[in-house]
Amino acid sequence: MAIEVANAVFFYPDGTSVIDELSFKVPTGSITALVGPNGVGKTTILNLIAGDLALDEGTIRSDTEVGYMRQNPGFDDDATATVRDAVALSLSSALRPLHDRLHTLYDQMAAGEDVGTELGDTLEVWQQLGGYQEEAAWDQITSAVLGRRYSEVADRPLSRLSGGERKAIILRAYMLSSVPTLVLDEPDNFLDLFSKDWLEDELRRTSKTVLMVSHDRTLLTNAVDRMVVLEHNGSWVHSGAYGTFRRARRDRIERLAKDVSLWEREERRLHRDYMRWKEKAGSSEAAAQRMRVSQARWERFRDEGPPELPPPEREINPHFRGSRAGREAIRLTNYEVPDLILPFDLQVYHGDRVALLGENGVGKSTLFKRLVRGEMSDGAEVRYGPNAIVGYFSQENTLPDEDGSLHEILGREYPNDQAIRNTLGRYGLAHHDRHRYTQLSGGQKARVQLMFLEREQPNLLFLDEPTDNLDLESIEVIERVLLDLDATQIAITHDREFTRVFDRWIVFDKDGLVGEVLDRQLAIDIVSGRRFSLLDTEGVKILTRY
Repeated sequence: MAIEVANAVFFYPDGTSVIDELSFKVPTGSITALVGPNGVGKTTILNLIAGDLALDEGTIRSDTEVGYMRQNPGFDDDATATVRDAVALSLSSALRPLHDRLHTLYDQMAAGEDVGTELGDTLEVWQQLGGYQEEAAWDQITSAVLGRRYSEVADRPLSRLSGGERKAIILRAYMLSSVPTLVLDEPDNFLDLFSKDWLEDELRRTSKTVLMVSHDRTLLTNAVDRMVVLEHNGSWVHSGAYGTFRRARRDRIERLAKDVSLWEREERRLHRDYMRWKEKAGSSEAAAQRMRVSQARWERFRDEGPPELPPPEREINPHFRGSRAGREAIRLTNYEVPDLILPFDLQVYHGDRVALLGENGVGKSTLFKRLVRGEMSDGAEVRYGPNAIVGYFSQENTLPDEDGSLHEILGREYPNDQAIRNTLGRYGLAHHDRHRYTQLSGGQKARVQLMFLEREQPNLLFLDEPTDNLDLESIEVIERVLLDLDATQIAITHDREFTRVFDRWIVFDKDGLVGEVLDRQLAIDIVSGRRFSLLDTEGVKILTRY
């Protein structure tokens, strides 16, 4: 076994139980997904496996070195971080200090210091441990993601890259590294369709052992061997991919419910038997003996406890009413981004559900933010419907004011404590009201954003990667809400399954063209690189001006 977790127990500093008697194994060479509701402790488990946290009880064993790709590598606020720093995250424990020392020696040599002997010795060890193979992989990575050799972009600040580009570089570095076992926390978040396709292919052909947290249903269907499923009251293993998971989980819940029902029926029968003999106990010694036997049998059965309970239902329950922004919800005219997007026009009508698709870095997010603010560049114009109420779901899960506990933040919007409790309950956050917003998981923050959108009741809804941090059940709820919502919806998404919610698909080509693709799968094929371009494909209405 590459990784074995046995009877793991972990508490937060305040005494809150996060992991309770958790056990599972990750077979060598397998691709195993760790799934479960937001806040159930998936990232905590990965941190424990990586050694970032220490168990309170139990053991975690690994027969190889483990490389850990965190959900947030920590470069967001580091203006000095470069592409070199990003790829170095994936290096083995033997190569990482050599890489850092070589970088220092090169700087010293450039400053005129005599470090030739040490540099030569360090390079020899670097070669012996496979450092040059890592560098060759970095060339592949930066060429694929940035279109440049590694030596040309090694010192490029990460702040100049999109979130998707940063994620793609780091992920590819881990997947192509020499580390045999990888732990990946939501590796698909922020990736475009091209990079998601690459990840699927790499997972299918890799000899590495991989344990990953993911909520991408297509990835879980196409690239996973098995799933470790965390529930709020236990865990279980599904020996298959997501395609059979939903049925397996439903069957398991039904089986557990039946077992509990049978246990309760037997407990009642044993109790009735005890009470019957208790009433007769005074009539004879034989009856008293039967009473004692039946009492012992009932108490022993009761004390052993019921079988495993079905997981509690934690489905979120948003309340969106919907309304009309106007017959024409948005009219965008002559929009362009120099050197990125050629001028194009777009009309969106009431009730349209529009998906904006394209690789990272082609200008989708820039357009999105300008549409939300209603601020256009020179020569472009945007008009909203006369009754438009704009709502925005941010990819970054940021709020205007994130200070204080969740209860305090909502207290600025809701009239009383009961309204706050009711709303938190509908979004599965009733037990987190005293937690600070910054302490919540990504999925829990996404639910808070949905609460604020519900408060606004928008009829023109902008959604920037809304499924990225939500758990599988919450994603399906949001899909149902959006399908039923009488409002205009525009979304940026790289979630292939989520694109089924929409009825229009606008593709941004890396050549600067914009077109409306009339078929969902065709749009995905173009963006993921399986089709050449918008111009070469039938079933595309070019929106770019000529």
